[in-house]
Amino acid sequence: GPHPTPELSFAVMHLHTYAGIMITASHNSKEYNGYKLYGEDGGQLPPKPADEIVRERQEVTDIFHIKKVAGGIKKIGSEIDKEYLNQVKTIPINRDLIKKWGDKLTISFTPLHGAGGDLGSKALKEAGFNKILTVKEQFKPDGTFPTVKYPNPEFYEVFKISESYGADVELAVDPDS
Repeated sequence: GPHPTPELSFAVMHLHTYAGIMITASHNSKEYNGYKLYGEDGGQLPPKPADEIVRERQEVTDIFHIKKVAGGIKKIGSEIDKEYLNQVKTIPINRDLIKKWGDKLTISFTPLHGAGGDLGSKALKEAGFNKILTVKEQFKPDGTFPTVKYPNPEFYEVFKISESYGADVELAVDPDS
């Protein structure tokens, strides 16, 4: 199911895998939707190894035939979600400020039709924010990004819908999260 791209970087390192593959909707325009490859260091593959994989892919004649690889292929799931959220909790934030405002501050949260809705909401709640309003019109993953021209939080226009929620703070993450 949908998972934030940073979680794949975490999972590759946490599971000590050789690589990770993310099927993704780009935070640019929908023409850039596709997949991203991550190396064992958790970072996107640099051009040379990525080019080698592209060349190998071009030689594939049957897309349903996958070579067996040592260790196999593993889809990540809720066990990695839990580990990832535990790691996110270690990021230094002002916990006293959250204790003071976590029950008072209303946050509208939108993943802009991307993969971060569920985990982003959980991360905010686990951090201590209790009044999260998810922007329903932009919550479900959809690589066509029907409510925005460019699903990028740097553009003020993406907040048009969340403004109507009347929150104290509006938070958007790009579709990769």
